[in-house]
Amino acid sequence: MSQLIKNPRVRASAVVGTLSLALVTGLAATPASANSSGWWTSPGKRAEGFYNSLSGRVYANDIKADGYNAITQVRTAKHGYFVVDITDKVANNGGSWKTPTLYSGVRFKMRVCVYKTGHKPTKCGSWHEFDK
Repeated sequence: MSQLIKNPRVRASAVVGTLSLALVTGLAATPASANSSGWWTSPGKRAEGFYNSLSGRVYANDIKADGYNAITQVRTAKHGYFVVDITDKVANNGGSWKTPTLYSGVRFKMRVCVYKTGHKPTKCGSWHEFDK
């Protein structure tokens, strides 16, 4: 082992420098669209949805008491395969959530819509892609 590396101060500086470089390189390689956590809303802000990358929960929240319900839809990004739908029918700001099985290395997409019971979702926001 080199004499420089045996010195505790130099060793600590080398470790901090290496970790800093790894962190900066990792952040630079992550595309902006891969943001794993964030709130998204339906047009008119009638419903909102959220993916929490730490807990793995996907949320739906009905914001307005207007006869519509909130739905957050999660699909695979590549083929659009169904993953989970989370619905919230009460505009009490409590929201609903599920913890779906999301596999590492697979990109997902999510959107927030409103719907009336027995009908397809309408007034949907755009799809947002994320990684687990």
